[in-house]
Amino acid sequence: MSTLEDRVRGVLRETAEDISPIDVPPLRLAGRRPAGRGWLARGRPPGGWPTWLAPLAAAAAVVAVLAATLALTGGPGRPGHHQTGPDALLASAPRYYIVLTGTGRSHGWPRQAQVRTTRTGRAVATLAAPRPDNVFLMVAAASGVGRYVLAAQRMAVQYQATARMGVPVPGSPAAQPRGTVAVQVPAGPIHFYQLQISAAGHVSALSPVPVPALPANAPLDGLALTPDGSQLAVATRSGPHGSAEIKVDTLATGAQRVWTWPGGQPVIESLGGTGSALSWAADDRTLAFARLIGGRYKVRLLDIAAPGHSLAASRPALSLDWVGMSNRSRFHHGRAVNDNDTFGALLTPDGSKIVVATVTQSFHPLTAEFAFTEFSARTGKVVAVLGRWWFTRRWPQQEQAVLWTNANGSTLLVQAHQPGVTLRPTAPPDEGATFRVEFGVLHGDRFAPLPGQHFLGRLSTFPAW
Repeated sequence: MSTLEDRVRGVLRETAEDISPIDVPPLRLAGRRPAGRGWLARGRPPGGWPTWLAPLAAAAAVVAVLAATLALTGGPGRPGHHQTGPDALLASAPRYYIVLTGTGRSHGWPRQAQVRTTRTGRAVATLAAPRPDNVFLMVAAASGVGRYVLAAQRMAVQYQATARMGVPVPGSPAAQPRGTVAVQVPAGPIHFYQLQISAAGHVSALSPVPVPALPANAPLDGLALTPDGSQLAVATRSGPHGSAEIKVDTLATGAQRVWTWPGGQPVIESLGGTGSALSWAADDRTLAFARLIGGRYKVRLLDIAAPGHSLAASRPALSLDWVGMSNRSRFHHGRAVNDNDTFGALLTPDGSKIVVATVTQSFHPLTAEFAFTEFSARTGKVVAVLGRWWFTRRWPQQEQAVLWTNANGSTLLVQAHQPGVTLRPTAPPDEGATFRVEFGVLHGDRFAPLPGQHFLGRLSTFPAW
């Protein structure tokens, strides 16, 4: 089946719930054109088109309608541009995302990968980790080409006096020794699997990626596909002190290059295990990675086409205070400006900006501003601020995170508060402040919540686009 046939079948198969009323533009019929010149005009009888052209005209009309439908529903990363409102924001994002979930009442490592539609939250496929692995760890997405890579591993249950390692397992069996806690611990290497989502919404089975597995106890600090899905970057650690290490694998050939920083701090994983500690430019050679050093969140850019294998040869691009460091050291004249919130930073595919969830706080008066700040990848200066959320007399306890960006950073997928709302809580200032945080699409200060929030709120690993 050709790519066009595959896409047309997919569009016709889309359910009504995936199509908003505003997605279909009004039909306008053009008036009769004056007789032109050339063979077509000369061969047209007074009554209309020649009879032998009628089938061609009908076919052209069908193709035009299908082309408009494809443009409206969009393949991954191909939204229509005429739309407005929340549905339009959702349509501007990649059509599908992958979310890792538990099974039943299990709250340990996620055992399933679900493919869901961004615009409705509807699950279109559910996959289990291929044996011998039984849990998923992380997802990397190249949604523009419908390619995804999932990291999976086999976990076993152990009973320990203290949770020294692993994830606590609720609902432990009655045979559990007293005074112990059941935890999930690595019992096998970390493998990588890929799946494809076609423009028609067909989800392939998981298949092994031809890259070396990571050892059982190796940390997985980041995972990122190039926008064209051809290369996979894996952040891990090496040496006795856990120094930073990044592996880049070419998926078509299995070729691998490795960069290290002996004695250097490791890549710092982002909130929700999104892998946004690593991100690529669309040139397939510029890789952004982030580390936490002395309370500063530092983003560097590595040119993988350059010779050598040292991460120290990468270029410093951004340095911010981390919101979790000592208040005294990060506040200046009573203010802390554009502190990093969640260890997450994304390089825009055009390579021009670095997008970070930031917090600006003041003591006198007690105020804060949450936002998604875009810094120049060349100078580190602020070039844009999206989704400002202000409030007074309280600093909220929730974090925000950036999960996906379009080519130039004008549209983001985020975990965020609703922007533009100023709250003045009346509770005593020493009590915690909790406000609703949602996944959604952000464009400027326009925010559209992602459908299925009740489901996503229970996740320990964030969705991947």
